[in-house]
Amino acid sequence: SKNIVYQMNGLFNAKDRVYQNSFKKMVYHQIFDNFGDLLTTLFIVDLIISENENFIKFWEQYNRMFMMAQTNPQKYNITNKNLKKVMKFCQKIYQNILSGNLYDHYLDGLQKTILEETDKNFLFKNKTFRDKYLEYIKFKIELVNVKLSNPGDMEAHSAYMTLLINYSLFRKLFGEEDSKIHKKIWALQKLCPIIILYNNLCISPGQFLTKKCPLKKPTKCDPKDLNSFLKSELDIKDQDFSRKLDLQYIKLVQWIVKMNSDIMVDQKMPSKANQGQSIEFLNIRANLIITGLDMATEIKRNTKLLILMYQTCGQQPSKQRLHDIVRSIEMLKAIEIEFRQKRFLINQWVILINRYTSEAID
Repeated sequence: SKNIVYQMNGLFNAKDRVYQNSFKKMVYHQIFDNFGDLLTTLFIVDLIISENENFIKFWEQYNRMFMMAQTNPQKYNITNKNLKKVMKFCQKIYQNILSGNLYDHYLDGLQKTILEETDKNFLFKNKTFRDKYLEYIKFKIELVNVKLSNPGDMEAHSAYMTLLINYSLFRKLFGEEDSKIHKKIWALQKLCPIIILYNNLCISPGQFLTKKCPLKKPTKCDPKDLNSFLKSELDIKDQDFSRKLDLQYIKLVQWIVKMNSDIMVDQKMPSKANQGQSIEFLNIRANLIITGLDMATEIKRNTKLLILMYQTCGQQPSKQRLHDIVRSIEMLKAIEIEFRQKRFLINQWVILINRYTSEAID
């Protein structure tokens, strides 16, 4: 990762003729996106460690085993020399990974290593690199705003996290505090109060900005109070959850009826002369399959988001909401049963559906 920073620093060098002739007018947003995705993995590891207390407990047991091995290495079939190597290796693991600060250690270590290997003027004072990075962040803010405004965009959360990671790295490398940029990134959480990273791991954008890249000077941001904002968002989603679930239930019933109608019964394919009929026939099946997948995705996403919002705010759902959550699980199960019962029929038609409709059926 250090080499990536060096390469980008070399790429964005105003004094270089290659940059002036070739790279100056080119867009390299994908490089920053890929780097952000890479560093997001480190942050996810921190979340896994911090949210699982068993890691610390098991590590303490592991250390006790080392102490026992030190007193009687022959019993454990290990030499003192090898035991010291293993203990040294495990100590590094604990300091870097099991401490839950892997991402912070990386940023600090990256800055320290660059200073030791070069000087401030080599990278930290590279105005061209800094301007290109800032240009990317401004572009990403607008892009994330568009993505978050579209409820159906499946990449919106990851795009927001990539922006946060790159913003924290930018702040670490160049040490600049632009309150306008900070406020724009902060305001995006009104469209996305929590970011779901992996499975049930989530982070509040406001908490990330507060912990990883806070502003030294007090700045008026919207929303003002993070805890109050999260609780108000939870109240809104909690009250709206039942209404959305009722609408999804109506769609589900209609979908199940169609899935068990003559539409899904194999018939003789129309001849080549009636090509339009065959395309329409396959389109109907394709739309049914896609509708089922979309419904399952939407129900799962809304339910998971509500549960994680409760978890983030440290609150418990009411009995009525628990009933709604159980309903959503039953609806997901109903969709699963329909697909399972008709899996052989669907598998036979997927290839033809893709060929005639150009729809990607996963």
